Amino acid sequence: MPTRLVLFDLDGTVLTFEGAPPGPGRTALDRAMRELYALEGATSGLRVAGGTDRALARALLRRAGVGDEEGAIDRLLDSYLGHLHAILETRRYRQIGDVSRTVSVLRERGAVVGLATGNVKSGAQLKLASAGLLSTFQLAQGGFGCDAEPRMDIVRVAVERCAPRQETQIVVIGDTEHDVRAGRAVGARVIGVATDAPARVELEAAGADAIVESCDDALVWEALR
Repeated sequence: MPTRLVLFDLDGTVLTFEGAPPGPGRTALDRAMRELYALEGATSGLRVAGGTDRALARALLRRAGVGDEEGAIDRLLDSYLGHLHAILETRRYRQIGDVSRTVSVLRERGAVVGLATGNVKSGAQLKLASAGLLSTFQLAQGGFGCDAEPRMDIVRVAVERCAPRQETQIVVIGDTEHDVRAGRAVGARVIGVATDAPARVELEAAGADAIVESCDDALVWEALR
């Protein structure tokens, strides 16, 4: 029987933030750009949802008119992680639904659970810890924004790490059209998590196979059907 592999995006799918926008991630990017390039409001007008950390860093460096070579991207992301750590000491992430139970039930029913997120691994670790979810996921099982820049390649890395050389039925869980496209690239069933009407419209237009409101029993049912 094929392995059922369920891959979760993080931001907007598993995690949301307390308070009004901008969230901790965008705030940390803005502070990093101010620290390194004295650029205020660097992320203004830039869509962060569905992006990957390296791609976002590249876009911000171009906005600043500086080279986007790998060393510059690494320096920006190092600064970002430092600021994110500081921000999360006073402003935390929280779960969208009951993530711990959802993951537990999926595993009990035989699914392999992993991550496929645009966050670099250190950023994912900080965010999951902030929401009390670090023990829910195994960071060794997943693809991250430090593995690749295009989201579809991140998903491919996650599949290889979670279910190498196995016949696999893949399910991708995400909140944007980018997750849908990445899932389609690996032949996955895609379940969208829509916490508001615009997200639902986007996911419907992108062709998500199903849409749920949070990580809950409905998601489990859709992931295992």
